[in-house]
Amino acid sequence: MPDGPAREAPPEPAPAPPAARPHHADAVEGVPLGRRGPALSERVVASVRRLLADARVGEAVSTGYALLADPVGRPLGHLVLGIARRSISDAEIAWQDLREVGQAEMAALGAEDWFVPAYEFDPQGAADMLRRVLDEQRHRGWTGTQLLLVARAAFAAQDVGGVRAVVASVTAGDTVHVAASRRHELLDLLEWLPGGRYRAAIPTLESTVRVGLMNYRAPGPGSRNVGDWIQTLASTGHLVRHANLSYVADDPELLRLVQDLAAGVRPERVLHDTPRATVQVVEVHRDGMALQDLPRPTWVPTFGWFLHPVTGQDHLFPFADAVRPIFISFHVNKPDMLTPAAVDYLRRYGPVGCRDWQTVALLHAVDVPAFFSGCMTTTVDTVVPPGPPEDRTEVAHIDVPGGPEAAVVEQSITGLRSLSFAQNLELARQWVDDYARRYHTVRTSRLHSNLPSRSVGCTVEFTPKNRSDVRFGGLIDLDDAAFEAIRQGILDRLAAVMELVLAGAHEDEVYARWREVCAPDVEVARTTLGAMHLDLAEPVPVPAWPGAAEHAVVVDLGPGEAAHLPGLLRALADRLPPDSCVLVSGDETLKAGPLPEVGVPVTLVNRTTADLGAHGPRLRDGTLRREVLLALAVQSVPDARRVVVLPAAVLLPDDLSGLFDVELEGMPVAAPADPRRGRRQLAGLIRSLSSRQGDDATGALELVAAASRDADVLRVPFDPVVLVADPAALRASGVDRVVPLMLRYRATFREALNIVLGGRWTALAPEWATAAHLQTPSADARLVTYRVGARPWSDLVTAGQEAWQDQQPPLR
Repeated sequence: MPDGPAREAPPEPAPAPPAARPHHADAVEGVPLGRRGPALSERVVASVRRLLADARVGEAVSTGYALLADPVGRPLGHLVLGIARRSISDAEIAWQDLREVGQAEMAALGAEDWFVPAYEFDPQGAADMLRRVLDEQRHRGWTGTQLLLVARAAFAAQDVGGVRAVVASVTAGDTVHVAASRRHELLDLLEWLPGGRYRAAIPTLESTVRVGLMNYRAPGPGSRNVGDWIQTLASTGHLVRHANLSYVADDPELLRLVQDLAAGVRPERVLHDTPRATVQVVEVHRDGMALQDLPRPTWVPTFGWFLHPVTGQDHLFPFADAVRPIFISFHVNKPDMLTPAAVDYLRRYGPVGCRDWQTVALLHAVDVPAFFSGCMTTTVDTVVPPGPPEDRTEVAHIDVPGGPEAAVVEQSITGLRSLSFAQNLELARQWVDDYARRYHTVRTSRLHSNLPSRSVGCTVEFTPKNRSDVRFGGLIDLDDAAFEAIRQGILDRLAAVMELVLAGAHEDEVYARWREVCAPDVEVARTTLGAMHLDLAEPVPVPAWPGAAEHAVVVDLGPGEAAHLPGLLRALADRLPPDSCVLVSGDETLKAGPLPEVGVPVTLVNRTTADLGAHGPRLRDGTLRREVLLALAVQSVPDARRVVVLPAAVLLPDDLSGLFDVELEGMPVAAPADPRRGRRQLAGLIRSLSSRQGDDATGALELVAAASRDADVLRVPFDPVVLVADPAALRASGVDRVVPLMLRYRATFREALNIVLGGRWTALAPEWATAAHLQTPSADARLVTYRVGARPWSDLVTAGQEAWQDQQPPLR
């Protein structure tokens, strides 16, 4: 890890956004805030953070736009907008504003909100700015959390000097408001730098083979979930059940525990045919293994939740070269860990045994051989055998409400982060031993209370908060036979390869055996996933456009927007190419009476004109009904050359012809990539929708499997707030499935169309689709939308309000 990142060319300054009218608030109206001194700037930033904490994002964004209207206030305005965008938009979008902040005092006010994206997109500039801020003592008011987040961002960018400087400022007493816990985390971060104890080479002891046991320290927040160490405890059983082994380790405490576990293995689980061998037990870290200097090779049964973003913005995966993973009970929670390098790594060391069916479906979608193995904790009874039934007289409540006399036990314990590896493993053993010897019944919402307690003989009442959680596919409602199949399957598969590992076989032989053992399971997974289909409702009749038109505009009319529709229609009429029509989709009551004659044909697609048929009761939800009507409107002009979708709240260019002529590059639609935070992959969109299926866990799993099967799941989804569509290509792509999918799974139009197209779309240039709430318009922006956030007719400031007022011509 070098002392600093490579220097990048500074970004070009962003042009000014379209003019915004003054904000109504006294703090900014007509007064250049920059001339009021830094104290006021501090108060503005603090106020904006309070607005964001209270979910008043529109007011926070409005404050930023108001500040941009004054030349002196522009840096503070960009800072405020960047802070707001970090909470709602993609990090790169936030950086478009934050990169305009060049003053150390402004960057210091932003703290983590400036430095985290800066280290991602301009690491050398961030490193230089951090030195200035520290040298000028502008960080003194940062909280411990802010210091920690900035230090982690520097760590992710390999700015070793920056990390050391932040920590040094804390230890020297140059900062205030630093809690002891944050001080500890900052000091611990130093140990992950070159020369730190977590980066020190683990000695290669005299042994036949080296096997890694999973711990959970990391450059980011480590685990505080006892369930993680219960997984490690269970995995240790797959090593110590082999007889004829002796153990060595550089940690005497861990060595004693492993030897004790080996002595207590259930007699029926002992494997006596293993050759004599000496095993070096190596402590490895799930979220930091990529940084460890491990003996080569170290064999690591690899299970659990992968992967936590250890610095808030990156995943340390693949592992270090010395690691030889055996993927079993593997769970991908955040699909963005699946970079091209990660996918190649999983293919190289696959097949991947997955803890849940959702992970199986995701990995099959990216051509990684995978199968459902279930959870490692089903096998914990190997090292913690069940106790006598007559001694088990109590009922445990683990993270679920108990009765008046029943104490509730929490499985997350902050203090675990300060214990040694051996101490946490011993705590996990005591925890499972309580299940095995004290309790006859366990009531829990926790997966890693449910499965390990059942493994040691408890009756379990599993009541998760959401049965459709992506972690639970295949682990809900298990009967005894299915539970035993999971447990025995893990035991048998790992025994088959661990025998070779412990005998010192070459890695090629081990992985060939792994592929052979798992091949039938991979085929079962492929067949099972292939049999899962979307359970779609009957189609809704599509209203037919009464005339013919080459160009169609669908206006998505939202709540409270009807009063501004006549002005929009007149504006559209002046800007549309010849042979155009307009369809107004929505569920709003047009109280002003009939729509005015504007020179182009206009029709309404609403609950009156669209035949919703038998689906009327399901569409009592006005939000869903509006989304369905929009989908129907898009399909109702089948003979048009192009259909364009626009929100009713929109600032139009002088001529819309160019939008109809956008090149679709052989795709059915062009649309902007979804700019919102957390919407960076189609896989995430599919999983989000599946998790909203509530008690319908079966439907949730079928949705994930079927929607992922032929999709480009790692591609960014699009946001059809502005959409250019080829109706013929849409029909060929199965657009008739959009409404049934919405009805069955309560999907939005955006979700359903993304799922149906599965990544088949082309990007619409930002000049045609800038959302003022989510991104600051550049000077070349031709079309600005207000689908979310402040409307241009509201009292809140947003981009382009004066231009929008000019766009609304008087009706003739």
